Amino acid sequence: MSVASVSWLTGLWLLAVDNPTFWHALWAGRDDSSARSLFALAGVALVLWALLSLMVRLLCWPRLAKPAVVVLLLAAAAAAHFIGSYGILIDKGMIRNVLQTDWREASDLASLPLLIDLALRGLLPAALVVVVRIEFRPWRASIKGIAVHAALTVALALAFAAAFFGDYASAARNQRELRHMLTPTNVANGFFGLWKEHRRAELKLTRVGEDARRAPVPALGRPLLVVLMVGETARAANFSLGGYGRSTNQALDGKDVVYFPNVTACGTDTATSLPCMFSDLGAERFSVAAAGARENVLDILTRAGVSVRWLDNNSGCKGICQRVASVDLSRGTDPGLCDGQECLDGVLVKALREELAASAGAAASASASAGASALGDGLIVLHMKGSHGPRYYRRYPSSSRRFEPTCDTNEIQRCGREALRNTYDNGINYTSEVLAQTIDLLAAQADRVDSVMLYVSDHGESLGESGVYLHGLPRIMAPAEQTRVPMIAWLSAGAQLRLGVSRAALQQVASVSYSHDNLTPTLLGSFGVRTRVYRAELDLLAKARAAGPGDGAAR
Repeated sequence: MSVASVSWLTGLWLLAVDNPTFWHALWAGRDDSSARSLFALAGVALVLWALLSLMVRLLCWPRLAKPAVVVLLLAAAAAAHFIGSYGILIDKGMIRNVLQTDWREASDLASLPLLIDLALRGLLPAALVVVVRIEFRPWRASIKGIAVHAALTVALALAFAAAFFGDYASAARNQRELRHMLTPTNVANGFFGLWKEHRRAELKLTRVGEDARRAPVPALGRPLLVVLMVGETARAANFSLGGYGRSTNQALDGKDVVYFPNVTACGTDTATSLPCMFSDLGAERFSVAAAGARENVLDILTRAGVSVRWLDNNSGCKGICQRVASVDLSRGTDPGLCDGQECLDGVLVKALREELAASAGAAASASASAGASALGDGLIVLHMKGSHGPRYYRRYPSSSRRFEPTCDTNEIQRCGREALRNTYDNGINYTSEVLAQTIDLLAAQADRVDSVMLYVSDHGESLGESGVYLHGLPRIMAPAEQTRVPMIAWLSAGAQLRLGVSRAALQQVASVSYSHDNLTPTLLGSFGVRTRVYRAELDLLAKARAAGPGDGAAR
């Protein structure tokens, strides 16, 4: 079979078999069912067939053709499955997520429908490509064939654009998501965008906040401990603290927490949001490559003399914690919290308890020998597994299963809406229990530590609204379920006195709109770190102090 035949047949397969979601969306967005509309769609089909065939033809060289086309078919089949099953879109952010996913997260997505899809849409045509005998022409003739093919593609595109420009312009303007649906060009564009992003990144790490210094603090005799709990996939819409109809935050009743109901995430996936939360760049200037090439707030705090420690029960810190002490707890062996593959978030509370006990012992030893405390001010980040999907049913113990029936499968699109909501809400309920346990643990240390607990999720989650599941849609078109996240604060009485911030003052400013941009300034402000990158107008504690008197002198 000639290279041209392989290219055109493979292009037709990709266009027809791997793009039903694209065609459905394009058809649904048409203005009418007139003959003109049908001819415009036919024009799109012809141009895309020529384009995808050209894409395949560029791969068809001796020794390269078969493995390259096989990989292309398998990648397209996988992309088509997830686009069709979960309503996701493929862009560079989604490709980044794939590259940073560990085997446990990948296994959460494995299912029989996925295997069937890969077999029928990927392995079947790949097998045909492997067994067929491809007849290659001399390289000069091959180049000429590619040139003719490219010229035909351009000619078709220009002809149909001239005839139906208004129709196509309308679709391009009103259905921007289409380019993220078209497979496999979306995969190729995603990799290309990621490559460009990393090429622009500076190789040398940029130091940030080199002028950082801490303001004088009162000699209270107790260190300040900030516990930052970074949630995973928790959306604000399902928090009863924010008005949700179900009691998903019952464990926090009576804990004197302050809930921030209007918080927007920097991104819709962990690989974007997590670095952004700890960056001084802010959402508007942020890119993963730029953030990776510069220090973050953990580096600034360390330079200012604050002890920083990262405890992880997720898939890693995405490079944020590479210059501070960190511990991976996700592979723990506690039979009450871990199953050999992953751990519940209770493992973080256990680790925090051990950290506090160790610091108490060190302080006692230092006090006995030198008459002073050995424990300095510190930040401990607890990176939670949270409500990571699609196996929501594995994010909580049986004792936290308050809402039934549940969706005990990773094929969440096959579950009823109520069962899926029940399962997700059980995860939120367990997150609330973990937060409550953390608060109780810190409150029990009030005689020796002034403590602050701050919780904020990295991004939200779609649970089937408008046919969309999971997360990771481009932020510009992502629904509120993926971008609105919960944030909760708790301060011990000693911390309120020390920081000059009362719970009432903090509650007074909680209803204002915030975002992940507020996290870095708030962490710097908590420890009294002054630097050029500190923005007081984004510091939650500074806002609370300005809104009303605290329970003590401001620092």
